Amino acid sequence: MPLLLTRQLNPNTWLGIWQLQESVQDLRALLPLHADVSAMAGKVHPRRQQEWLASRVLVYQLLPHFTSEPLVLARDENGRPYFQDQPLHVSITHSPHLAAVILSGQHQVGIDIELITPKALRVADKFLTEAEKRCTASDEKATCLYWSAKETLYKLYSRKKLVLKDNLLISPGLEPNMLLGRVQIENFSKLYQIHHDTIQEHVLTYCIDSESKTTT
Repeated sequence: MPLLLTRQLNPNTWLGIWQLQESVQDLRALLPLHADVSAMAGKVHPRRQQEWLASRVLVYQLLPHFTSEPLVLARDENGRPYFQDQPLHVSITHSPHLAAVILSGQHQVGIDIELITPKALRVADKFLTEAEKRCTASDEKATCLYWSAKETLYKLYSRKKLVLKDNLLISPGLEPNMLLGRVQIENFSKLYQIHHDTIQEHVLTYCIDSESKTTT
């Protein structure tokens, strides 16, 4: 079972990474019987099914850190995963090789993982501001990192109609392995700390909104 790592980020938040090696059939067998797999029907390609299933298996691997109840993962009107009637926050990401999940009992969270490829450089004009281009300096890894950081912010804020170039702004952080990200829209502006790491030729970014708290 290729669970690469689980990491406790704070007393209420866990992160996990899964390496995609099992078949679709084997991954389905790893899910609990009560898991809802109906959304997989829209994913025709076996690789997409594998990515979708691996990320859900990982969610249920992390869930025992919070509860033993048979919770069902669903999606809200914005496409964000959640557990019905439960004060848990979850964010999911996957590539053809890795899946990653962050789960918190208190804070809103976001996560993204991206394979480092030249693709981000080719479309950099569509998602980077001029200031961000100066920071990334046409470097392949740095450009992928900024792309991933914006995707993490997009998932964290969890609202549609955000434009990566205009509404999600990234700048260097004051500490190693950290970026600063700002969600900037009309009547709302908030700065977040985005943590990042590199694993198996991928950049991983995640954010915990420590100012958002769920009370029970």
